[in-house]
Amino acid sequence: MACNRLLVSSRQQQGFTLVELLVVVLIMAIMGAAAYDMLGTSMRLESRTAEHSHALERLTKAVYWLQQDSEQYIDRPIRDVLGESEPSLLLNSGELSLTHLGWSNPLQERRATLQRVHYQVSNGELQRLSWRVLDRAQDSAPIRQVLLDSVQGLEFAILANGAWHGQWPLAASSLPGGESSAAAQALRVRLTIAPFGTIERIFELPSTGKEGAL
Repeated sequence: MACNRLLVSSRQQQGFTLVELLVVVLIMAIMGAAAYDMLGTSMRLESRTAEHSHALERLTKAVYWLQQDSEQYIDRPIRDVLGESEPSLLLNSGELSLTHLGWSNPLQERRATLQRVHYQVSNGELQRLSWRVLDRAQDSAPIRQVLLDSVQGLEFAILANGAWHGQWPLAASSLPGGESSAAAQALRVRLTIAPFGTIERIFELPSTGKEGAL
């Protein structure tokens, strides 16, 4: 009887067997790997969410600039660096130039509140160029602002006479009665950008009448 009690006590003191220890280690390893994988997935998801949020914020700001510039458009032609007259609204080869009101002046500098801006895509970047003067000289350098990257396509169109036009001003031959100009009514922007695909926005242009002479 005493021998049996001694045998049971000896088995209890032995603890886990090698097989049991291996099973425990294996289970802990599986749980650790699963936890690590879940952590990695969570971090990747968080990173993608942050990137998407940042891209959306930049897209929103770019649309804001386009909207502000177009909705404050004014019929004020300019002179380029060669002294040639340039229309107040110019759309050519997929690039847009216009004169707009509302150029903020927080430092109260001695300058006009009108500004000339130009939109273009270069190396996948949507760029907004602006100048400190309307009628430019040879040394008038633009201020270049990168609004977006990963731009895959940009298309502008002007609404006039009930149709959309990819060039502006219109040629006299394309207007009823051979008129030399027409009133622009709206600006359409189609922008293709990763990861959002193609978006379209239409902005109403102020009723400024026909292109004025400089």
